[in-house]
Amino acid sequence: MGSLGDVLTLLHDAAEQARPARLTLVEWSHGSRAQAAFQRFMTRHLSPTAGVLAVPTSSGSAPDETTSTTSLAFDGPTRYREDGAGAQAGVRYVVRDGDDWVMWDADWGATTSDSRESGPPASPYAFLLDPSGILGAFRLELAGATEVAGRPALHVRAFERPELEGTGAALLRVGAGADVVELAVDAERGALLRSEAFLDGEPFHRFEVTEIEFGPNPAATFELVLPEGAAGDDATRWARPEPLQLHELPAVAPFPVLAPERVPDGWRLITSLFTAGREHPPVEAQVFLGYASADGAYAVSIAERASGAPPTQERDWERDGDVERADDGEYVNPRHHVRVERGGTAVELSGADPGLLADFARALAPAPTEPPRL
Repeated sequence: MGSLGDVLTLLHDAAEQARPARLTLVEWSHGSRAQAAFQRFMTRHLSPTAGVLAVPTSSGSAPDETTSTTSLAFDGPTRYREDGAGAQAGVRYVVRDGDDWVMWDADWGATTSDSRESGPPASPYAFLLDPSGILGAFRLELAGATEVAGRPALHVRAFERPELEGTGAALLRVGAGADVVELAVDAERGALLRSEAFLDGEPFHRFEVTEIEFGPNPAATFELVLPEGAAGDDATRWARPEPLQLHELPAVAPFPVLAPERVPDGWRLITSLFTAGREHPPVEAQVFLGYASADGAYAVSIAERASGAPPTQERDWERDGDVERADDGEYVNPRHHVRVERGGTAVELSGADPGLLADFARALAPAPTEPPRL
């Protein structure tokens, strides 16, 4: 069956032993349990005075359980191909070869390294073939032998270490906040073949490799071509905020744009963005304004949408005079929020000073439609 020492050696050496490879994996997640686990993780590791990072809650229309299937051909972090497989075939696709890459999504369209709008993508599943990060994130216990995808494997129970430093991405990928994570480590190559995270005895996140082959991938695997039918103007479907001047926003936004008529001395508008709405995938049109103090120590963010649009995050709003104010204690610093609706526009303001936010909210008025006089 091997020993715990064998497990540690396998995980440590997997990057040399398990790559290159081709595999198919299924990822499953239970939304509300995963949120509860992550909230526990953040509460455990942030100091009581810092507060807890907010975790968006699922909308009523979102399924609580999601499953996706992916095929991965992996030579290394800068040379891989990832395809939606099974029920997700023809849904997503990415190929990277060095600094060059192409990426396509059935909802969002295509983008490539030629666009230079972002850096090269990293495979979210690369850690399965180099799970060495598990060593720093968890305390491990050998639990026996098992078999996954026709491969002999070692069954390992993993318990989150109390120290947050050095845990890296592995902890977040397999299940931050879990009581225990059940792992299956390939007994010959060290690849992570299965991971299932539990909270209060119930699973909330799982990876399982259903097929795997070790060895070189054909060179044609990494040709930088988009799947058939994915070319054309797909790139225009990515929702990219467009920087515009404040006076240009009222002409493009499908709702009245508001801005503070007055701001404290020395404050200035440093960011003004417009995101166009669309039906598929559904995106609400939004205006974003960012104001900062002269020394940069304080900032106020203003997000605007049409009235009736859902807030950018679910919060418990508490009415305070003619504005709705929320300070749910779930933001570092802490961070405060104000929401107002005026003339068909829902406005959410956020910043560190609740009094300042209230002043900004009271000063909201229709944004100018002419450039400022010099």
